Amino acid sequence: MPRIDPRIDPELLEEEFDDVDTAHHRRRRGTKPSVKAQERIDDAEVARVVAVARGLLEVFHDRRRQPARFAGSMRGTKVVVGDRVGIRPARHQTDVARVVSLLDRTSTLTRTPDDSDDTERLVVANADMVAAVVSADRLEQSLGFVDRVMVAASAGSLAPMVVVNKVDLVADDDVGDGLATYRDLGVDIHLTSAETGAGVEALGDDLAGKWTAFTGHSGVGKSSLFNLLVPAADQAVADIGRHGGRHTTVAAVASHISERDAWLVDTPGIRSFGLGTVTPASLARHFPELADLPCALDDCTHLGEPGCGIDAAVIAPRRWDSYKRLHAALASGAP
Repeated sequence: MPRIDPRIDPELLEEEFDDVDTAHHRRRRGTKPSVKAQERIDDAEVARVVAVARGLLEVFHDRRRQPARFAGSMRGTKVVVGDRVGIRPARHQTDVARVVSLLDRTSTLTRTPDDSDDTERLVVANADMVAAVVSADRLEQSLGFVDRVMVAASAGSLAPMVVVNKVDLVADDDVGDGLATYRDLGVDIHLTSAETGAGVEALGDDLAGKWTAFTGHSGVGKSSLFNLLVPAADQAVADIGRHGGRHTTVAAVASHISERDAWLVDTPGIRSFGLGTVTPASLARHFPELADLPCALDDCTHLGEPGCGIDAAVIAPRRWDSYKRLHAALASGAP
């Protein structure tokens, strides 16, 4: 896949691509494939999208990565890394595979620009897990982000994981105390250091046989961890300045760890993880502590309704505060 200058702001790149894709979709909506095109779709072989950049695709098929392009019938269809697609394989060396169909998705990781915007940005499809990567020296400030990723994971049928990088910068107690709540919820926690290599092997073992999307803010060492897990990926790594890291990954890309049969999806560093497609009424379903309370009302938000079972619930004060903040933000449309 072509490399993109790491100085480019991926937020702008992503917005530009989304605008182009939306325009194409408007033009093509309702268009049905011809009879011959439908026959080619029915005879297609299944492949997995492993990279997307400005309309150029790479798919994994026949046990190898290979370039692909959309067939005419797919014009205006947006695919993302992890999508299963039907392809017509290349017929000769100078040809490339043609994507002729998009198969149903079993899971999705999505986010919005902020909580007031319901413009959905699909990050990865059909993954098994999403790993929220945070920095140990800014753990307390990052727990709100972790909570957001957990909500998105629940909404998209993904298992959450928390990866705390840069543990070499802090005392062990500082990390353990902040993560006890998530361990109690059964969330997989990994403490790592891309600098020393600590915890990376154990993290790799937990990724075996799965597709996992890595997400996190710039400067947390996400791409450095990625390079240790998949040396052949050679993701660009930026120097960390006094204002934190800059974006070093500008498009999602999946890499294979063959010895573990694992696929890792590195995603661009983000400024915010909006939940604009989650409704205030449904938010409690994505907090495990609140999902099955014996409330009198089926749609109880646990914010003062009569017959609420919140008094019988065990929820950590910090998670309760996080829930109330998220609910208020979604209800008011505040970013």
